[in-house]
Amino acid sequence: MTPLAVEFEITNPTRFEPLQRVFDALRDVKATDAFAEDHSAWLQYFDYPARCYFSWTSEAENELHWQRWQATPVPQRWTDPSLQRGWDFESMIEAFRNGEYDLIACERIDETTGRLTFQEHSFPFGGTGCMRALIESFGHRVTRDWEDEG
Repeated sequence: MTPLAVEFEITNPTRFEPLQRVFDALRDVKATDAFAEDHSAWLQYFDYPARCYFSWTSEAENELHWQRWQATPVPQRWTDPSLQRGWDFESMIEAFRNGEYDLIACERIDETTGRLTFQEHSFPFGGTGCMRALIESFGHRVTRDWEDEG
């Protein structure tokens, strides 16, 4: 099988190394299936701007959102901007943990392009949503996703 990848524009060169550092840590832990139940240890890899990318909602906010979601007609649920929510931090970590793939590399292809490479084990493999969220949390812009190319 040929590895899949998510390519991205490196929008700020100083933000690439922190992304690479957390990717390497995720790859190493995923390879040994040594994810801790407490995801707070991962916060050390994310500075304030990266943490701000994620949704940090309370249980009360989650309950209110669920009630609004249920009260909205099905066709509108996916198009109403007020019902769209970003990734929460722990869900992203869990998605990496549960994804049916090996993380291979996060590398710079040229001065403005990065690539996150992975090898799926099965299909469906869990998707690239968590990978996209990781990339975007460090301010980079996804430009190509092999999953979208089917």
